[in-house]
Amino acid sequence: MPMTASYNYSLVALSVFIGMSAAYVALDLAGRITTASGRTRSAWLIGGAFAMGTGVWSMHFTGMQAFSLPVTIDYDWPTVLLSLLPGIFAAAFSLYILSRETSGTIQILFAGFIVGAAIISVHNVGMHAMRMDAKYRYDLRLASLTVVFAILVSLSGLWLGFRFRREIRSYTWRKIVGAVVVGAAISSVHYGAMAATTFSPSVRDLEVSHAVHISTIGAAAIAIATLVVQGFAMLTSFVDRRFASQKIEQLSIQLLHSHDEEQRRIASDLHDDVGQDLYALKLTLGRIRELAVHSTARKSLSEAVDLTAASMEKVRMIAQLLYPPELETLGFRAAIVAYVDGFRERSGIHVELDVPTRLPHLSRQSESNLLKVIRECLLNVVRHSGSRNVRIRIQTGHSQLALEVSDDGSGMRPEILDRLRGGSKPGVGMAAMFSRIEELGGRFEITSGDCGTSVKAVIPIA
Repeated sequence: MPMTASYNYSLVALSVFIGMSAAYVALDLAGRITTASGRTRSAWLIGGAFAMGTGVWSMHFTGMQAFSLPVTIDYDWPTVLLSLLPGIFAAAFSLYILSRETSGTIQILFAGFIVGAAIISVHNVGMHAMRMDAKYRYDLRLASLTVVFAILVSLSGLWLGFRFRREIRSYTWRKIVGAVVVGAAISSVHYGAMAATTFSPSVRDLEVSHAVHISTIGAAAIAIATLVVQGFAMLTSFVDRRFASQKIEQLSIQLLHSHDEEQRRIASDLHDDVGQDLYALKLTLGRIRELAVHSTARKSLSEAVDLTAASMEKVRMIAQLLYPPELETLGFRAAIVAYVDGFRERSGIHVELDVPTRLPHLSRQSESNLLKVIRECLLNVVRHSGSRNVRIRIQTGHSQLALEVSDDGSGMRPEILDRLRGGSKPGVGMAAMFSRIEELGGRFEITSGDCGTSVKAVIPIA
């Protein structure tokens, strides 16, 4: 006669939560393993397999502890520990597949079968560890459906892992939802397998020398210890991601500085050396023209003088675009005015300039970065906005300076705005503007719509 079973629903809920936590660890660590290499990759793979595998095992074991029969249930502890191995194997194999640069459909299907079989093995070995005055048998139809479901769960988990492994941030709603779905599905495999199991009274006929009884408190302690391990894994991933992000940011700033210094050097060479040589060439050609006898020669020399003058203007314009010489000689405001005047002349776009006559003292780096933000904004107006009117406004307070560049153009595309709201910085120019302002300890804001785009940078005044 079948025995009546019952569940401790508090432990059931805890087991489901552990499954979701294990799924989140897998989705989060897949990205870290993908970007790592060498020994670091191996360390992430081993640590992630242990944390995730322990989570899968603990979910099943906590679910077993939530299950009760009218007889006392003990567990053979060597067999319980043995059931941990398939969980770790499933975790290691899935993380390895997720961390590969490319994986074909056949490989993913094969991995889904392997991981699904490993998850079922965790359950079956755990069931074999039970020591009780009862025996169990499976309903083959329900058990077969559970195996198929385990494979489908593994495939969905691998698919979500591929989707989220390139996520930059640790916490995103998509990753959380994915972990909830996969974790609940993994838990359903266990409880589906239990539903396919029928228990009936019997005399113990297995080895009981290593059998131990685990109380509800003991089961909860194992579950909490597992959550601590998973929390440590996620904390380590978060800290590593922050360090990597800071290192990339520092390298980006160093690259910007090197780029700025190279532009300043090239601009100085063009303005001082090439410009002076062209000026001397123009004077020499003018003197030769005055000495020329034939009208044809004078005409050719006049054309050469005009061509040299045009080349001088082009060199001056290139030097102005690279690094305005007025910034070194006349100051920040004069450099802005000179650059905007040249932009108006080249583009034909009306630019309204609202800059106070007296500006607070700024570091040379602050002046250079703000000027480059203005330049990038004006270039974007020409390339993307289609606006014929631009306003540049600078306001100063007691402790900060605010720069705002606005236009009345078509605005940014919706997909770019979505990426900005999501914390991404699309485009090299936009990322550089963000980095320049963040380097100064300021904040950078972009708003855009049908009426145009507004870019605002606020930096502290030392």
